[in-house]
Amino acid sequence: MLLSHFSVIGIGFALGLMHALDADHVMAVSTMSNAKPGFWRTLRFSGSWALGHAGVLILAGLLLFGLGLSIPEALQHMAEACVGVLLIVLGLVCFWRFRKERLQLVRHSHGDIEHVHWHVKDSRQCSGHGENNSKENHAPVMVGVLHGLAGSAPALALVPAVAEGALIASLVYLLIFSLGVMCSMLCFATGFGAMQAQLQKRYQRLFQWHRYVIASFAMLLGGFWLSQAV
Repeated sequence: MLLSHFSVIGIGFALGLMHALDADHVMAVSTMSNAKPGFWRTLRFSGSWALGHAGVLILAGLLLFGLGLSIPEALQHMAEACVGVLLIVLGLVCFWRFRKERLQLVRHSHGDIEHVHWHVKDSRQCSGHGENNSKENHAPVMVGVLHGLAGSAPALALVPAVAEGALIASLVYLLIFSLGVMCSMLCFATGFGAMQAQLQKRYQRLFQWHRYVIASFAMLLGGFWLSQAV
């Protein structure tokens, strides 16, 4: 029995690790971070996304195994289509933010030593407007909820096989699955955020092109995702 419980934990955690790295998940988190680059912001986005994803899966598990209800198939299908639309919108938001930024050639002098480098100047800094922390914190959670709705069927379909219909065991499985999702996404965010930070610090021009490429791929993947859902 103990070995069986450990097997359930291992299966749930491993599947969560893999599920987090689905193309639409990775692209959504990357694009949100791409619009507002920053190592700690990327980690916060990823953690918030994982919480939203976990919340809707656990709620779906309670409805399915506690009350005998289920998420309507039409809602899941609509969520799949919305994921495609979301990726397109995130890509467009990135391009809109890029237009608000200006890449300037800045010259500095330190005594007899003079050097020149590229510097990104954000128009919001010029106008004195700060970050909208409320929207910044809530948006990744809502994106995670949407991904949880779209991907709830595959995750929930495995619960009866590993938990044998027991409500507590089912919820434990979903918690472990969600923990795997969060760990995997945070690991990805750590690497992605560190890479962005290094590019921004040392290779400003390459950093800018890198942001354009991510935004473009988000729109392409969103278009493909939408075409498959409709």
